[in-house]
Amino acid sequence: MREHVGDVIRQEPCTAPGHAGVLTVTGLLPSPLEKPTAPAPQRPTPRDTRTAPEPKADEVLPQLFRHTRYLLTLKGRPPFRLAGMETSERLQHVACLSLDMLAQRYEPRLAQLYQGLQAALSPWAQTYQELRQGPAWLRDIADILEPSAAHPPHAAQGAGQLRGSLDTVLRLPDVTPPFYAFGLHLDTVSRSYWPGLFHCDDVPSVPRTNNELESHCRDTGRRLLRTTGQQGLTQRTLQRQGAWELLPRLPTEGQFLGALCHTPPEDVAQERQRFAAHRQRFRLQRRSLKQTRAQFEQLRQRWASLQPTGTG
Repeated sequence: MREHVGDVIRQEPCTAPGHAGVLTVTGLLPSPLEKPTAPAPQRPTPRDTRTAPEPKADEVLPQLFRHTRYLLTLKGRPPFRLAGMETSERLQHVACLSLDMLAQRYEPRLAQLYQGLQAALSPWAQTYQELRQGPAWLRDIADILEPSAAHPPHAAQGAGQLRGSLDTVLRLPDVTPPFYAFGLHLDTVSRSYWPGLFHCDDVPSVPRTNNELESHCRDTGRRLLRTTGQQGLTQRTLQRQGAWELLPRLPTEGQFLGALCHTPPEDVAQERQRFAAHRQRFRLQRRSLKQTRAQFEQLRQRWASLQPTGTG
């Protein structure tokens, strides 16, 4: 993928000296922000009062390029979230968005991105369709091992459902050798864990797993989920949104507000401005497909508001 689209997605607009390529940990080393120099006031003309400044292509394309770079760094969460499958699917969405934008307005960099994505994804289209069956088998097994609260689990019933699912996988016709070997692997692993898989289903007072005993270790993750809306990005979120998550928090909200009152309002406003500018670089780096679709729709609308070119 980087061979086909690496040159175009690495292009970034010029920034102020000293800030290009620097990833700051917000809140650790505050430095005074440069005050923007306002242009000399000009007398507005009748045309200026009726029209608003038009967005530029350089305000839309870098966000799409950053999102493409982000997709090439996705980490998997086995066994259900596989990075290669997710990356291929999400890059297809980027290609579709690029094609829609090209139909409205031609831009050489956008055309290069679309052509590069198509050239990189086309050889693996058939393989991607075949590999989608594997995660489906894993999800079926997960549904059997984690029954809903409305239907209390029973050891014999759960074991029978899992045995039937594994037998169905092994007896599927026209299965390629890699998938047949994967089915055998699922059956072998399930047999090795079989004595303890359903032991606790018939004992209501015993939890099925030890996840309830690990709540203390997940406290930081829950805090980040409440403040950022993202789950499973502890290290990345700390690097992007501030090191104060590592500091001990005050026990009550009143003590927190009392400590905040000692901070000058100018410093708070300056920190908020620094935080907003820092976070803007990662606006389209969202793992949630729903959020990404909403952001793509905003990019599509902004692109449609640009002046059309001679070819579209």
